[in-house]
Amino acid sequence: MSEHTRQPRLLLTTREMLVVCVTILLVIVIGVGYRLVSGSQSSTSAAWTVGGDFVAFYIGGRILNDYDPARLYDLDLQEQLYRELVPDATRLALPYPYPPFVAALFRPLALLPYSAALVIFLIVMPLVFLGSIALLVRQFGPADREERALALLGGLSFFPFAGYTWLGAQITVVAFASVAAALIADDRGKYFLSGLALCLCLYKPTLLLLIVPMLLVSGRVRHLAGLAAGTGLVVAISLAVAGAAASRAFVERLRWMGSSYTGETSVFVNPYRFVDLNSFFRLLPYGRSLGGQILLGLIAVAAAIALIFTWMRARNAERGERMLVWAATLVWTSVLNVYTSAYDTIFVVAAAILAVAAIRARGSHERTLVGVALLIVYIAPWIAELSTHLIKVQIYTLALTWFGSVLLWEARRPAISPPPAGA
Repeated sequence: MSEHTRQPRLLLTTREMLVVCVTILLVIVIGVGYRLVSGSQSSTSAAWTVGGDFVAFYIGGRILNDYDPARLYDLDLQEQLYRELVPDATRLALPYPYPPFVAALFRPLALLPYSAALVIFLIVMPLVFLGSIALLVRQFGPADREERALALLGGLSFFPFAGYTWLGAQITVVAFASVAAALIADDRGKYFLSGLALCLCLYKPTLLLLIVPMLLVSGRVRHLAGLAAGTGLVVAISLAVAGAAASRAFVERLRWMGSSYTGETSVFVNPYRFVDLNSFFRLLPYGRSLGGQILLGLIAVAAAIALIFTWMRARNAERGERMLVWAATLVWTSVLNVYTSAYDTIFVVAAAILAVAAIRARGSHERTLVGVALLIVYIAPWIAELSTHLIKVQIYTLALTWFGSVLLWEARRPAISPPPAGA
């Protein structure tokens, strides 16, 4: 019996799932096209607003182009520019929150009219995401043509990408490309380059909150050396494009955002689109009570212990287990974090590719638990978008926690057969 015929059917065949993904993409693209053609705009930031957060990046580029770079985090200047772009705005919807090197990336787009820059951004971001997925599929599989197409279309139609990252005009795709490059370099034994590739995630340090400890505990010294070199490079670029004053202002703003979010009250506009455990308990009735905080702490400690134990085992692990460790770390980064927006969970796509490749490489063809978890994670964000504000429970957090737990469980299980030669 061939490997292809041994794959158990879950709810839909590969071809049926392809049809579902294509249908979802068509609906989204048609809707976005209509909004752009009709010229509908909003003065507030929201995931369902086409290009919702792009204005903040555009303003960052404008400041570096036309003003003193030291004013990059000047809220009065940002509000002035925002009112020029959105004349009916009553307030600055989203201050520029990222380090100077991100604003430097948007300087070319900021030379164009806002509408033209937005269209280019909305075209380029899916291409970067699609290219990153294609590279991961080329490195890790699957080999079947229909399954490769499903990985690509499933990633593009994954709601955290299509609904939040792309439609909301976020740059998490840059971090996804960074992680994809790191995973590929790691699999090829180029450990310094793997660590170096991760430096682009430093635009939002919380993205590395578990990856860095994983590298430390698993003894990946060359990865850490590469990341340190990349960090120095990023700091040097930020200082060069904006100076020390703007860089200090960014550090202060990062500190303020962290303390504001973890406090009793949240400054974030939509608490229903955050998926970390802290946000999960914040929504629950009595979730901020002493009992709720104790339960949150117990869950976080238990998950951290399981992760640390898995990382320690990974020092001498075979390839399949190493892929599962990476996948579990990426998924748990969304859950065990200071704050995680739904658009930051697109790393689940990379984790899914790694998980499927690892299960097959370890000879575990008959196990369907990972497949079921993947289906749940794919569906959960769609349901959560419609239900979280009503039921006060973020089911996407539950789905991610389940998927992360399955990956940790699979990483601890022995391979059924040795990985095939050349896998």
